[in-house]
Amino acid sequence: PLFLAQGGPGGDAFAVFSLLVPNTEIAANRDIVIFNQRGTPYAEPDLSCPETEAILSDMLAASEDKGQQLYNEAIDACYARLKDEGVDLSAYNSLENAADIPLIARALGYETYNFYGVSYGTLLGLHLMRNHPEGLRAVILDSVVPPDINFISEIPASEDRVLSEVFAACQVDAVCREQYPDLEERFFALVRQYNENPVTLVLADPKTGERYDAYMDGTTLRSILFQLLYVPRMSAVFPKLVADLEKGDTSYIENMWPLLVFDQLISEGMYYSVICAEDADIDVAAIPLESLRPEIGETARDDIQSYVDACARWQVELLPPSVDAPVVSDIPTLLLSGRFDPITPPAFAAAAAAGLSNATVLVDPTASHGVAFFNPCVNGIISDFLDDPTVSPDSSCLAALEAPAAVPPDALTVPLLADVNSLNSRTLALFGVAGALLVLILSPLLVWPSVYIVRSFGDGQPVRTPQAKRLRLISRLAVLIFGVLALLFAVGLLSFIIRTLIVDQTLLTALALPASAAPVLWLPVLMLIIGIVIVIAAVLLWRHRDTGSVLGKVYYTILTITVVSLLAIIASQGLLLPPL
Repeated sequence: PLFLAQGGPGGDAFAVFSLLVPNTEIAANRDIVIFNQRGTPYAEPDLSCPETEAILSDMLAASEDKGQQLYNEAIDACYARLKDEGVDLSAYNSLENAADIPLIARALGYETYNFYGVSYGTLLGLHLMRNHPEGLRAVILDSVVPPDINFISEIPASEDRVLSEVFAACQVDAVCREQYPDLEERFFALVRQYNENPVTLVLADPKTGERYDAYMDGTTLRSILFQLLYVPRMSAVFPKLVADLEKGDTSYIENMWPLLVFDQLISEGMYYSVICAEDADIDVAAIPLESLRPEIGETARDDIQSYVDACARWQVELLPPSVDAPVVSDIPTLLLSGRFDPITPPAFAAAAAAGLSNATVLVDPTASHGVAFFNPCVNGIISDFLDDPTVSPDSSCLAALEAPAAVPPDALTVPLLADVNSLNSRTLALFGVAGALLVLILSPLLVWPSVYIVRSFGDGQPVRTPQAKRLRLISRLAVLIFGVLALLFAVGLLSFIIRTLIVDQTLLTALALPASAAPVLWLPVLMLIIGIVIVIAAVLLWRHRDTGSVLGKVYYTILTITVVSLLAIIASQGLLLPPL
């Protein structure tokens, strides 16, 4: 079997691996064991902190200092509650976590097993290799955190490094270099601009739709982009994001930030219990900042000090200094890193491998944080390694991988893709409603010819004034044109979305469609104009007696309501305005 450990610490493995792993070739011929660590969701007790969720709206709207104060108060309240409930928070650390894993294996009847860990899960795996090697057949460490490197004190340097990689990737690409010249200078100019003139954005909770004001200055922008760089292919979105922000377009931030803010997949109590027992021993003054970009260096000490201060309040027993020693092992180990990883750079994997005599160290030149389960090349390497860990797997396919091309500046941002990408249930339900309304607005193509044929075999058409005839003709033509435009819009939009989902994952990450989708995205503007004509026509039809039967007017009114409803749905998804 392959055991899967999530990162964080405090992450929910069920929410992530159950989506990523089952359909891969890795899972085809072996058991997959997904387990949540102690203190995480579904465990008893769960060390999540609902206190932070309760103050979320106030924290988002506050400046950085005030927001940090509110957060600290909520974390303190969480700590006090857990202590009052009798939870021994010192029992939640990497050593106890590692000791749990062989117990799970034995409980499931496995004498030998393979282990995969990502991010913090790699630190857990290294402790497992050192303290509980029995039955451990092979280990995969993805986005590595070695015990002898404190990843917290390295965060400023890691941020500086990943930005260098993003800027370099654009600079060596002739197209990106031409489309986005001077990217580094432009980005840090934005950081300074927002520090001087902060803005208030509006964020919507993806689950509830509730909207919140959110304060963003330059430092906050840096923090948001640092977190977004965890997302695969974000390095290719970064240049267009900078260009959009220069134009004052914050729509991408407003659509992606909520995925970070409202992500409740981390048990914060577990997070602080682990890092405060193992990584809080930081000499902030000794952290070298001279080589960092000024905008990063000037906030670095305060950022790291906030961890030290939090651990001073979140009192747990410190682990012995021996936990920070490099791990020495001959267990076959595959170490994976991503070039664009913002928090665990490839150098971390190289450091961890120094004590591992049977280690294979690989870097995916396209990946970010979390390399496995995203592309066939890496999945094939993992499968080969698990089939025979004693042989270094063939990794030649990595050389053929290229960093994704930058999203072009004329790509059209479509916020709806954020909900499509996350399979938002409200949006999917809205699609269903829109489909039913589309069928209804197309019904006159069948109803009106049928009525005409029936009447032609009866008493014939009623006598109407020329004015009434013109009004009926205009009103019906307007509905038919609207229906055709709505059908073209639906088919066109869905075809572009499906193509983006299947062919161009980078555009999907950018929440964008290609520039060739512009004609389709202009159709709602025409639909709005025709819709206004339909509403006016509905009013006039009721005011004139000889424009049709009452039943016919009721039917037209229903069609008018359908038109307004469709336009309202399109507007709710930000698609009623012409593409920029």
